[in-house]
Formats: sequence, C-alpha cells, structure tokens
Amino acid sequence: MADKFAVLRPRWPMLAVALTVACAPSVAQDSRSPIHVHRVATGNLDGLKNAIKLSVEACRAVKNLPLGAPVSLPSDTYLAKLAVVEAKEYFDGANHATYHTVRRVAADPASGTCQLMLFHERSGWAGQMCGSATKGSSTSINKLLDYNRPEPAANQVDTVAAPRKGCGKKAKTYDVTGLPIENAGRASCVWDSDIIAKQMRAAGLKAEGHKKGSPAADFCLYARQPIYVHNGHHELVVLKSSGSTEGDALDQLLGENTAYLNDQLVDFSDGSPIPAERFSAGAVRSFVAQPAKTPLGEH
Repeated sequence: MADKFAVLRPRWPMLAVALTVACAPSVAQDSRSPIHVHRVATGNLDGLKNAIKLSVEACRAVKNLPLGAPVSLPSDTYLAKLAVVEAKEYFDGANHATYHTVRRVAADPASGTCQLMLFHERSGWAGQMCGSATKGSSTSINKLLDYNRPEPAANQVDTVAAPRKGCGKKAKTYDVTGLPIENAGRASCVWDSDIIAKQMRAAGLKAEGHKKGSPAADFCLYARQPIYVHNGHHELVVLKSSGSTEGDALDQLLGENTAYLNDQLVDFSDGSPIPAERFSAGAVRSFVAQPAKTPLGEH
C-alpha cells in the first residue's frame, strides 16, 4: 500500500541529503507489541453549514425546485461533533490494517425534496506488511453527490501484493531523544517535523521543527515507538496531525480541509491483544459494504 500520508506530508527538499550524510542511526528491531490507534477530525462549522446549503441549491436546480428557500440545517452541536474524517489503525507483528471513513451532510440526489442525509466514503487495507493483503473502497462521496449524474453506491475489494519499501532490509530507528514531547490525550507523541529537523541539523543543515499554527501538514508520532517495524519495512504510528487552515478560502466554503489536517486521538492501546479478524479480508469487505448514506444522527 502506498504511504497513506503522502498527500499531506510536508515536502523537505534537503531531507534525502540529510538522511544520507547524518550520523547513521541504529537499526530498528521488529516491533512486538500490538498497537491500536483511533483518530477522528471535525470540520470548520461555518464551512460545513455553507456546503450543505450549496448542496441543497444544486439539488433543487437539477430537480427544478424553487431556489433560495430556507434550508433546515442540522444543529450546530451535531455538525461540530461530526467525525468528518475517521481512521482506525492496527499493528500486530507482521500484520497491519487501516480503516478510513469520510462523512458529509448533503442533499440526497435520490430525494424528490432534496432531503438531507449523511453520506459515507470508506476505504480499508488489511494484511501483512511484507506479504499479501486485501484492499477495498466504496464509491466516492463526490460521485455519489453528482446531482446531474449521481453514481450508485458500490464497493470494490481486491487482493493485492504488498511489495513494501524496505522489506527484507534493515530499518533505521527514529531518534526522538531530546525532542519536545506533546500530549496527544491518551499517549505522548513527537512531531515528525522535529525528528526530520534533528536529522538535518546533525548533517550540518539549517532546519526548523514543528511550528504551532503553521499551514504545513505535520504528524505527531507515538513517542515510545514512532515507527512500527516488520522485516525492514516501517509504518509511522501517527497519534494526531496539525495544519492551520486560517485564511483558507476553500475551508471557509466547504469546511472539510480543517478535518483533513487536524485529526485527534480518541482511543489508543499498546500491548492489548488485537483480534485476528481485524487483519482479514472479511473485515475489509464488511467495512466498505456498509451503507453509503444514512439518516442524520447515524454514524
């Protein structure tokens, strides 16, 4: 599976140089302790409300309904607590699984009155880090909400090989010694940018670490074990993320960018057994086969 954070990860032009010439870190041993991470993120309230109104007007226009009539919005409390983005991640030896959900309140294209519904887009990956796995996804929200030609809800599940980077080689430890520790709520974490900056400074390069309020995407990694390693391949153990959307016009318009950049830890375990079913093909199939739309209030 491709790096699940590649789209959001900040770009560091000198990173490759830094990692090459810095003092060589020690080899990371295979991880043993099972880890479970559950993150959620809420959206920009004003943007979410505006997006709902836009969806209703788009729906009305296609159905030749009167435009400009008031829209009965969900309560501010409901929208402020809505998990716009949710991720559950599991690590256990050779096994790894991720289950990701995006949610949006919008007018239902199938409704003659443009009734509001809660739409869901899901993707999952479960299997072995250096072996085979099952990958699944449901129809994207944007395709479900194309008011001119909405696509029906469907899902796709495939068995895939996992030629993960580093498999069969030696992974290097992430040195967090001396770095600021952040409280993620249920565990402590260290910002990825601080780790990278430390590596770059060790190579004689100028670098700054995490900056609160920066628009750059950053990830806070589990302080005790920032990477989960198996057979040379490693995955980041992300507890939360950050990225300021202040002044972001699209976030003000639709309200979702905030969620993609600022997820928070809501549940965490280290050392507790994880059911083998979490890493199965059946779990992925069941996850992506859940309803694509539900009444408001049902997650």
